[in-house]
Amino acid sequence: MSSRRRRYSKRELLGSLHVDYIMSVSDLGLVPGTNRWDALRAFLNRGEARAERLVEDRDGFLILQSIPGRRNTGAIYVYRESLGAFFWLTFGEREDDLSGEDFQNALRIHRLVRFVADRPKRKRRSRRWRLAAGLDPSRVKIAIPAISIPLFSTASVAQFVGQSQGV
Repeated sequence: MSSRRRRYSKRELLGSLHVDYIMSVSDLGLVPGTNRWDALRAFLNRGEARAERLVEDRDGFLILQSIPGRRNTGAIYVYRESLGAFFWLTFGEREDDLSGEDFQNALRIHRLVRFVADRPKRKRRSRRWRLAAGLDPSRVKIAIPAISIPLFSTASVAQFVGQSQGV
């Protein structure tokens, strides 16, 4: 057996990522479409905790929520403003014992910013819209001009070739 110790990747040490729905803004007693900071304030008040770390982007934020005065009591949550919902991120067996360093590692290793980076793309316009605009593919008529292509027999082609070569 080798005297070398196995080196674990940070992904192995942190665990695999799981995302669970927690609650919507209306569950916090707020109106859908509420300002993200009011949603954060209500969420932290519900858990009697504080946001130890926060990363904001276009469609919401990621927070490390922890209990004040207690080390390694953090959990990572995502707020998607377009959905008006909070999600809990867990890593294998590690649920609510994360530190600030774990949060930074998770951001980098699992690329967590992608959860809040962009708003969802708009859906394509429906078939109903295309029908109203007169763009139904079954109604589109493609005009193909009638072209008559003369058909030559092999004898007439040989005669034509022979005439052009002066035979």
